Amino acid sequence: MTVLFMQAYASVRGLSGKVLGRTHSERGASMVEYALLVGLIAIAAIAAVTFLGGQISNLFNNAGNNLNGVG
Repeated sequence: MTVLFMQAYASVRGLSGKVLGRTHSERGASMVEYALLVGLIAIAAIAAVTFLGGQISNLFNNAGNNLNGVG
């Protein structure tokens, strides 16, 4: 009975060591950091298009009109 208990204890300790080893890994943390970085870049791009979209559209329209006048 003692041998069975010791084997079960060793199995549980080994399993908990593997689980704890995975929780202390920094791979998940770096993934979250990359996800936040991608999200912030997306927000910045959307904000830039929102604020500058009209001005850029006018710029391209003027360039197109000038090119039509040349040809």
